[in-house]
Amino acid sequence: MDEGVKRKLVGAGVLMTVALILLPQLTPKNQNAEYLAKSVPLETNIPNMDMPLPKSIAVANLSPQSASTEQTVRIKAIEVDGERSDSHSFEKPSIDNTGQAKVWHIQVGSFAKAVNAKKLKGKLIKAGYKAFAKQSKDGKFVRVFVGPNTQKAQLKKQLAEINKTFKLDAQILPFNG
Repeated sequence: MDEGVKRKLVGAGVLMTVALILLPQLTPKNQNAEYLAKSVPLETNIPNMDMPLPKSIAVANLSPQSASTEQTVRIKAIEVDGERSDSHSFEKPSIDNTGQAKVWHIQVGSFAKAVNAKKLKGKLIKAGYKAFAKQSKDGKFVRVFVGPNTQKAQLKKQLAEINKTFKLDAQILPFNG
């Protein structure tokens, strides 16, 4: 290679190295992107996002007897997207001291081996149950559950079916998210 070309390449390399070392030192170190935030205007015209319930599930569909102190609520038949649903009775969820509905689930089993928990969960799902597995707090066991649900009476029916079908001793427990 020509001696002049070598000197030009070495000179260019030295200039690049000096630029990479000195340029960051010339800019202020404490400057960040805060100056960009000041240039963006604050949004003040935020639309109200409150929306009414669709008429198909509005409170007006509750029958007058649901306002009583009965344990079940009867919902009138409704039509949604051209499909008519039958009227149903639902158990009123019980309320805890914070005003939230109490939620329950069925603990079907507890396993030391995650493989066994996965097998049972798969069998329950195949049988049509809403099943999930969760590791215990100490990490030693994997527990299999069905639910959760606010309808404790419905879970009691499922509990009887599960105990009979799978020959287990499952139990209903409060659900803690």
